[in-house]
Amino acid sequence: MKHFSRIFFFLVFMMCLAAAPSLAETARDITAQATLKASNHQISSARVLDRDYKTIWNSLNRRKENLEFETDEPCFGIYLCSGMEKLKPWIVEVPQGKDWVEVARSQGKYGHEYVPLDGLTHFRVRLEGNASQVFSVNEIYLLSAGDLPDWVQVWQPTVEKADLMILAAHPDDEMLFFGGMIPTYAGEKKLDVVVCYLTCGTPGRRSELLNGLWYCGVRTYPDIGTFWDKITYKLDKQYKVWGQNTIWKYVTALLRRYKPEVVATHDVNGEYGHGAHRVCADACLHCVAAAADESKYKDSLKTYGAWQVKKLYIHMYPQNQVEFDWDVPLESQGGKTGFETAVEAYKLYVSQQQPQYQVEPRDSVKSCYLFGLAYTAVGPDTEKKDLFENVFPAEP
Repeated sequence: MKHFSRIFFFLVFMMCLAAAPSLAETARDITAQATLKASNHQISSARVLDRDYKTIWNSLNRRKENLEFETDEPCFGIYLCSGMEKLKPWIVEVPQGKDWVEVARSQGKYGHEYVPLDGLTHFRVRLEGNASQVFSVNEIYLLSAGDLPDWVQVWQPTVEKADLMILAAHPDDEMLFFGGMIPTYAGEKKLDVVVCYLTCGTPGRRSELLNGLWYCGVRTYPDIGTFWDKITYKLDKQYKVWGQNTIWKYVTALLRRYKPEVVATHDVNGEYGHGAHRVCADACLHCVAAAADESKYKDSLKTYGAWQVKKLYIHMYPQNQVEFDWDVPLESQGGKTGFETAVEAYKLYVSQQQPQYQVEPRDSVKSCYLFGLAYTAVGPDTEKKDLFENVFPAEP
């Protein structure tokens, strides 16, 4: 009987162990249970809780300004979303007597960062040190114990060596005109994809682009430029705004830094004529050659070395056209296609939901399926199914 009891309890114990992973709970958003007090009362601290990335709390350049939280339920993690251009670590402090003591800190590398906490109920967040830099916060989420929800972004460093580089003029262009390219190659195929933007947009749009890329399966941080966005409808006028040589040096440096095998960018006519889109295409046509030329742009040559891009695809390019298939169901997206994923991701660009904008469908004159092979160092596409034809071995 004793022998039977031991076997029974052993089996029950093993069954509990086997079931343990399935019993793990997903962390809950407990922000609504918290009381928030800001040291800066001139701008409403409620802006970091309204789930609207367009509304921002900032420290108005005052030293040690902070956001202080008290929670009924212990907090095991804080997820802070910021649209700051120049990032700096933010720290979490708890009261200790009359002082505040640091217990955790962000990396200070990414606009959206998650920091685990040890069941805190009273704490504050502020920028590191006493510098007078503005602390700009779009949204904050407090989380209970448990596994991280899928929507919490834990970014990896920007790729050092890219398989694919996408050069977009603005946040949201990478969805509108490249469609299923990002969810297919980054999310499904797990290739090293770097998405580069010339303009940075508003703090809210920087947060929206991170949300969109994360939804599509990108896990390595994008490269967000700082060029001033001014609408023009001619290539020469846009070059006057930014400086042609400045742009060419910048794009050449991107190519040399990330060393992509394949590059994709905008239509030479700017899709609907936008000068910034035109510049992306024109600069890539010039800089693909310049990046491999050791006599060009010596600063980036010294820093990164020369690089030979294998292929350049330009949206709607009239020569060597390829219509990619973004209608393939993606396992990484639960069966949604690349196009459907891009449509859903674009909804996260809340500030850009205007009637004239859409992820361009296959039958559109601006179809996000249609690209042309504008440059190749590895021969023409014959299968016309894959960006990496002739670059990587064909899939079986």
